[in-house]
Amino acid sequence: MESDIVVVALAVLAFALLAGRLSGSPLTMPILFTAIGLLLGPGVLGVLDLGVDDEVVSVLAEATLVVVLFTDASRMDLRTVLRHHGPALRLLGLGLPLAILVGFGVGVLLLPDLPLAAVALLAVALAPTDAALGQSFVSSTVVPARVRQTLNVESGLNDGLAVPFLTVALDVAARDTGSVSGYALLLLQLVGIGIGAGVVVGWLGGKVLEWSAARDWATETTQRLATIALAALAYGGAELLGGNGFVAAFTAGLVVGTSARSLLPHTTEFAEAEGQLLTQLTFLLFGAVVAADVIAALDWRVVLYAVLSLVLVRPVAVALSLLGSGMRPQTVGFVGWAGPRGLASIVYAVVVADAGVPGADEVFVVASAAIFLSIVLHGVTSAPLSARYGAFMQQHSSPDAVEHRTAGDLPLRMPARRSGDSSA
Repeated sequence: MESDIVVVALAVLAFALLAGRLSGSPLTMPILFTAIGLLLGPGVLGVLDLGVDDEVVSVLAEATLVVVLFTDASRMDLRTVLRHHGPALRLLGLGLPLAILVGFGVGVLLLPDLPLAAVALLAVALAPTDAALGQSFVSSTVVPARVRQTLNVESGLNDGLAVPFLTVALDVAARDTGSVSGYALLLLQLVGIGIGAGVVVGWLGGKVLEWSAARDWATETTQRLATIALAALAYGGAELLGGNGFVAAFTAGLVVGTSARSLLPHTTEFAEAEGQLLTQLTFLLFGAVVAADVIAALDWRVVLYAVLSLVLVRPVAVALSLLGSGMRPQTVGFVGWAGPRGLASIVYAVVVADAGVPGADEVFVVASAAIFLSIVLHGVTSAPLSARYGAFMQQHSSPDAVEHRTAGDLPLRMPARRSGDSSA
């Protein structure tokens, strides 16, 4: 155990020392920590011997997702999103369900032995995106700001919006409800209570924190800690009441970001420090688990589905959802590729595996293969593809093009960047 701690600590220290030097390079944080996990896993050095059913994996992954759901949502001012981000709303309202439907269809064709409910779980797990896996997609200043912000808003909200789909698909897979009315009641209970708990905690907690800060009762440090305590309170409160904690954490963050905007610096500071550490550890453990549970189970169907989830499922969903938006085909293609699968997909795959529903093990294997491919391919291509697309837009588009309209800038969830890099 002590040796595990030492090795993990050294990995975190190495990244902290090199993060600025690696910024903008193909060696992203997810690539680095997943590779370290693979190296330390049972397939190579055997320092970390973990499986997907190990409690430390599920606890860390779920805790990390709660923090990320809250902090990502808190970056989004709902009024700004509704006023300025029509393309992102298309991707969330149409693109996310379409990605699940297309992913389900591909799964039915390629994975005929997998129960339909398990195929649905697989499609849901791979629907959310994680902009941090392809940093340049949202941070490269040559990419039009509206396009970067579209990807930023989409990845900040689609992981939370996928939770209701996951909840219902899990129940269908477990055959716990058995009727349309039963699923409706389940959705109302889990999601409704989750939303209610998130609204109450986010609004009351945000107002109390602002009131305390205005009187200098709360320090800068305690405000930062208190905002994350709200995420835990929303999650735990919803679970105690029979609701979904992930929905509650996401909703609480969205309410805080909209009604208590002065707290934003504290939530973003936490996300870029402690939240970043949790994310690094999650990718490291993901690499170790992939070595233990996934590599030996790969076959051509698994690999093909993983590839198609990246090159077909999302691009088709994005193209259909952006029809009539006025965006150039090159922009639609760029947005279609710029949808890495990351932290949310890892956690949802772990949740499915822990649920023990029929086909859960294969869902984890296929989802992990797609996530691993995404970590590598999106990490390697994000910088050159962003540069190429940005140069094209500068040469071939007019200043009044849809891509160059006012973006309604919102903060990014990104690792530390060099001072020359911009997020807006």
